[in-house]
Amino acid sequence: MRSSRAYFSQDPPKKHSHETRCYKLRQTQLRHHSQQCPERYSYNQLPKDGSKIRLIELLGGGDPQIRCKMHVVDLEDTRSLLGSGTREKYEALSYTWQSQTLSDHVICNGKVLYVTQILYAALRTLRRATGSRLLWIDQLCINQEDVIERNSQVRLMRLIYNRADLVIAWLGLEDDYTAAAVQLIQTIFEKHVSPDLSLDAEPEAIWDKQQMDAMGLPHFPSFPWEALARLFERPYFRRTWVVQEVVVASDIIIRCGSFTISWEYVEYIARSLLATGWIRALKKVYGSNCIPNYVQTIGNIKAGFSELKGGPGIPLSLLLNASRRFGATDPRDKVIALVGLADHRSLGSSATAVLDYSKSVEDLYTEVTGHLIKRERSLNLLSSVEDIVDRFCMSLPSWVPNYSIWQRHTILGSSIRVPHLNFHTAGNSQVVARWQTGSRVLELDGICYDTIETVSNSSLDRQTEDENVVLEWLDLAEPLIRRGFRIEGFWRALIGERKKGDFPGPEQYGTPFDSYLAHAKSHQQGHTQILDTRRRQDSSGITNPLVKQATLGYVAPNRKFFTTTKDLIGLGPRSMCKGDIICIMSGGRVPYVLREERDHHRLIGEAYVHGLMEGQAVDANTVFHRIRIH
Repeated sequence: MRSSRAYFSQDPPKKHSHETRCYKLRQTQLRHHSQQCPERYSYNQLPKDGSKIRLIELLGGGDPQIRCKMHVVDLEDTRSLLGSGTREKYEALSYTWQSQTLSDHVICNGKVLYVTQILYAALRTLRRATGSRLLWIDQLCINQEDVIERNSQVRLMRLIYNRADLVIAWLGLEDDYTAAAVQLIQTIFEKHVSPDLSLDAEPEAIWDKQQMDAMGLPHFPSFPWEALARLFERPYFRRTWVVQEVVVASDIIIRCGSFTISWEYVEYIARSLLATGWIRALKKVYGSNCIPNYVQTIGNIKAGFSELKGGPGIPLSLLLNASRRFGATDPRDKVIALVGLADHRSLGSSATAVLDYSKSVEDLYTEVTGHLIKRERSLNLLSSVEDIVDRFCMSLPSWVPNYSIWQRHTILGSSIRVPHLNFHTAGNSQVVARWQTGSRVLELDGICYDTIETVSNSSLDRQTEDENVVLEWLDLAEPLIRRGFRIEGFWRALIGERKKGDFPGPEQYGTPFDSYLAHAKSHQQGHTQILDTRRRQDSSGITNPLVKQATLGYVAPNRKFFTTTKDLIGLGPRSMCKGDIICIMSGGRVPYVLREERDHHRLIGEAYVHGLMEGQAVDANTVFHRIRIH
C-alpha cells in the first residue's frame, strides 16, 4: 500500500523512484484534465426552506480523474435517482477537512470542482471499479460560499446522517501503523469482550509479560501498541462535527484507507484503555497525543441520545460542556455543530437564529449562552467559564464561556463530567435570570455572602500534584486551624466532601490524606503540631492510586486555595485575588467568585467553599438581590 499512499501525497515521494513517477504522472494527468475542462462547476441555488439536498453520484472506473454527477433531491424521497425506479440508498461521509486549501479537483457534471486533498483521497478509495455510489459529502453537497445555503443545510444535517444507509467515518489513508493497530483492536475485542463492559485489568498488568501472555496480548512496549496509540492520534476523533455525525448515525463504520473497522470495536478499546489505566502507559512511552477520551465522550453522548429514542434531544448546555475538548476550524461550529443534537426546547424559536454563520463568534456565543440560561433556568454554563488566564477571546462578556477552548478545571456546577459532584449551594431556590438579545449584561438574583481574604500563590497541576503546593495551602489554613477550624475540613475540601456519591466523604478518606502529608513532610519540614492532631500513617501508602484520587480528587487541580473573612476555606479560579466576593446565586449549584467594577460585577469563575455547598447559607427567609454581571 506504500505506493498508493505516495500516489496521493501532496509532496513528491523522496525514497522510491516508482512512487515518484506515479506522483509526476498524476500531476500531469490532472493538469491535462484541468486544461481540457477549464470551466468551474457552478451551484444552482437550493430552496432556502424545505428538505431539498444535493447528493453526489460517484462514478466507478479506473480513470486517474475522479468523475461524478450532482443530483438535487428531496431528503424525504430519493426515488428513481439512478434510474432504478425504486428508493435509492445513500451513504454519508464523516471526515475532517484538516486544511481549507482546495488543492485537488474532480470533474462534476463535466466541470471542475475543487476539493481538499483529504477528500480527494477518500473519494479515490471509496470509488468502485464498476457502478456508481451515492454519497452525501458536506464539502461537495453544500455551496460553501453561500452563507444562506450553509445555514439552511446545517439544519438538515441531523436528518441527513440519521437517514443515511451507512455513515463512513474516514480517518484518512492508512500508514505503516494501520494494519497492526487494526489487528490489535480485533485481538482485544475478540478475546476479552463483553460489549457493555471494558477490559478488566489492573494498570500495572500492561507492563507484566506473564499477565499479557495470559490474556493473549502482545508485550508492552511493542510495535502493535505503538500502532494503537498512533490510531488514536488521528485528527478525525477530535472534530466537533464528528460528534453529531456519529451520534445520530443508524449504522457506522470506520475506514482508514483500505481498512474497515467497526466503530463498536474502537469505542470498546478506548473505554478499556481508560478504565484499566493503560492509557497512562501509552502516553508515557509514545507521547501525550494519544487521547481516547474523545471516542469515549462521543460514545457517552451516543448512548444518551439513543436512550431518548428519537425524543427532543439532549440539553444543549450539557452538550457544550461535554464537547469543549473537541476542535473546529470555524469557532462557530463549536455551537452550530451541536444544535442538531440538542433538545429543541433549549433554544425555542431562537434556534434558527443561532444557526447563522453570518454572526460573529462573540455574538453567537453570547446569544446562545443568554438564551440557554433563561430557557433552561440553569447556571451550569457560568461554571463553564474558563479562567481569565486561559481566556483568548477577551471581547466576550465575563459570563460567556469561550466554547472554542478547553477549560482545564473540573466543572463543579455541572454533573456531566463528574456525576458524583452534585452540589446544592442555593438550596431549593430557583434561577432568576434577566437578559435581552444583543445585551452584554446578565442580571441574576443573588447574595454577596463573603469576601476573599488570602489566596495561595500556586495552583495545583493535575499532572504533577505537587506536594509543596498542598503544604503552601496548609500554611494559609493554619491560622484558621489554630482558631478552631478542624484540619479535617481541609482534606474534605480537596475532595469536594464526597466520593462516588458519598456525602459527606467517609472518615476513612482521611487516612490517605495523612499518608500524603507524612510523605510530603519527609521532603519539607513543618506542620508538626498540626499533623499531631491526626492519626499518623505509614507513608508507603502514597503509592496506592486511591491515595491521590481520594486526597486530591477532582476538585483541587487547576485551582488556587483561599480563605475568607468569615474563616471559610475554598478552592477557586487561578485569577482570583484578595477582595473578590463570594456570591450565592439563586438556583446556583455552586458559589461564584465576582469582582466589583463600578456599577456591575465581573465573573471570575465558580468556587468550592467548604461549608456552603449543601445550602447551609440559605433558607426560606433568604432575600436575594439583583446582581449585574458584565
